[in-house]
Amino acid sequence: MASVFISRYQLKPEKRDEFVRTLKAMYDGGKEFIAKETNFVFYGFGRDPNEFVAIESWKNEAVVNALRGSEEFKQGFAALMSCAAAPMEMEVFRSWDDDASVFEIYPRGASRVHPKVGDKATIFI
Repeated sequence: MASVFISRYQLKPEKRDEFVRTLKAMYDGGKEFIAKETNFVFYGFGRDPNEFVAIESWKNEAVVNALRGSEEFKQGFAALMSCAAAPMEMEVFRSWDDDASVFEIYPRGASRVHPKVGDKATIFI
């Protein structure tokens, strides 16, 4: 099963640079892993300078779920969310070759797979 996640972070303007530094450190620390386990990634900003978008396509759901369970991810995600003004919103897409089971893993609403950071739960839309 290959899936694509589009994540949108609404950043506190005064925390924008801290968010970018934190994500770059996480990315740089895992470049080889990311290259091996993803089809592609894109990180950047849209028209709103405080809306950060991450687009990731993982090759294997088991790998991405194991990553989310790691202490490194939990700590990094908490640091990222401390820079956010709102919950992170995430959309999930499936390959046209796959069944819709990815939507059972990630139903609409509060995420069951992301750590809640303060009052900010990840929301699947």
